[in-house]
Amino acid sequence: MNWDALGAVGEIVGAFAVVVTLIYLATQIRSQNRESRIASVHELSVAFRGAIMSFQNPNLADVFVRAKTGFLELSEPERLQFISMIQQIFRVWEDAYYQYQENRLDERIWKSMVVQFSFYLSLDGVCRVWEIRKQAYSDDFREFVDNTAARDYLSN
Repeated sequence: MNWDALGAVGEIVGAFAVVVTLIYLATQIRSQNRESRIASVHELSVAFRGAIMSFQNPNLADVFVRAKTGFLELSEPERLQFISMIQQIFRVWEDAYYQYQENRLDERIWKSMVVQFSFYLSLDGVCRVWEIRKQAYSDDFREFVDNTAARDYLSN
């Protein structure tokens, strides 16, 4: 064999190795993206469970039930408790919103979260908290919440 033939064989082998490497890297990136999405869902689930854990406290559960329709009838300390509970939930949803915007949250999961979110927005007390505290959230998230109507939940 001459040097030209050996060089050609070397180029073919090198090109094949590059293609195999690119396929391997694409597979690894796809797998990593999938794992990232799964981790995002898990983190959001943990955060949401943490946010609603306060409802297990009988006193806070009572505050929540009364605040759903009678926010203004709550005492000042009860309003503070309710606002704190709802703000925790809004923070979880804000995180979910940004995870979805960055394609780290599957469309199916996002849609189910929006249904649940719109349920909370159908409660008068939650809407009042949003109006009081919405300036504490990003512009994009405020626009999302303001455009997510309780009717989205009530129509399902």
